[in-house]
Amino acid sequence: MKSSLGVEREMRQRRRYIAFEVAENTSKTDVLRMVNFLRANKTKADRMLVKLALYDESSQRGLLRCGHHQLDEIKTSMAGAGEGAKGAPFRIIGVSGTMRAAKRKFLALAQEKVK
Repeated sequence: MKSSLGVEREMRQRRRYIAFEVAENTSKTDVLRMVNFLRANKTKADRMLVKLALYDESSQRGLLRCGHHQLDEIKTSMAGAGEGAKGAPFRIIGVSGTMRAAKRKFLALAQEKVK
């Protein structure tokens, strides 16, 4: 079945949102640099679809969007991302299938700590 954009639904990957936390005093630029390092550090996948979906500098937490097939590979790459890139490594808080649920489960806790 084709969608309105012409992409077959079976070919499109399901999205996953990885909630992460970084060390204090890490700017959004440093986080983007680490995400680019994840993209460059591809092993099995021809093209890793990793995108910074959300980042809050006050709580030092954010969301990465990726495909469900690359989830395990990205999680292992995130563990060593701080070694090759400048900045602190990621600490994975959790994974969710929708951005709304990820915000509710993982990022809402940070908002309560800030207040």
